[in-house]
Amino acid sequence: MKLTAQVKLQPTADQSNALLRTLETVNLACNALSESAWKIKEFRRFPLQKLCYAKLRTDFPLTAQIVVRLISKVSDAYKIDQAVQRKFRPHGSISYDLRVLSWNMKKETVSIWSLDGRISIPFICGEHHRELP
Repeated sequence: MKLTAQVKLQPTADQSNALLRTLETVNLACNALSESAWKIKEFRRFPLQKLCYAKLRTDFPLTAQIVVRLISKVSDAYKIDQAVQRKFRPHGSISYDLRVLSWNMKKETVSIWSLDGRISIPFICGEHHRELP
């Protein structure tokens, strides 16, 4: 069972800029990987990771976990349709996991990896959402 909590991040202008640049860079890497996957006609996650992981780490200033997440994103996009090369919008979503994003409920902050390093951003949410496990 998945539980969803609605929160509103309250980044500073610098933090917002860092998150935006991170989003754009990750989606640029997704497009580069999609182009490579399309050329070699390999869309499965693990073979793609084996073939492209090192190049993505060299070509883009991304951490290992972000590269793994974007490989999954591209592979998942090709599960829908392999007849058309997938393209990713500059501000398309990033899938975060606990290694990329962590919550501090007492301080009401979230720590998120960005191109500028980890940034701690305050958030607000309703009491019901705060009490979810």
